[in-house]
Amino acid sequence: MGVRVKTRIWVDKEGHELMGPGIYNILKALEETGSIASAARRLGYSYKFIWTYIKKLEDVLGVPLVESRRGGKERGVTELTEIGKLLLNYYESMSREVEQVAKTWEAKFSELLSALEQYKSEQAQ
Repeated sequence: MGVRVKTRIWVDKEGHELMGPGIYNILKALEETGSIASAARRLGYSYKFIWTYIKKLEDVLGVPLVESRRGGKERGVTELTEIGKLLLNYYESMSREVEQVAKTWEAKFSELLSALEQYKSEQAQ
């Protein structure tokens, strides 16, 4: 099996998590489904858990991340605000960049390990 550099990214502000895999998944599911209830079902969380998580983050940032409209035949829609979309975009961009750095280091470590194997084989002779 090849070398794998593993990463997980969290963004903190003064000890409060702003973005990480959990809130990213919540916001992404909300963006894709247009509903807190649907996002909760998709992720296996309760409606209350998702709503509370979003509200906590909104309190930390001081800005709304979602807008909800009730009623009508659609039974209500919840959409990300522009700031919510921006957070998703920043996290996705950062994740892609970090993944590229990880791939670069995977190649470097693979080269190092190959050199070590070569060295061991030469020493055994």
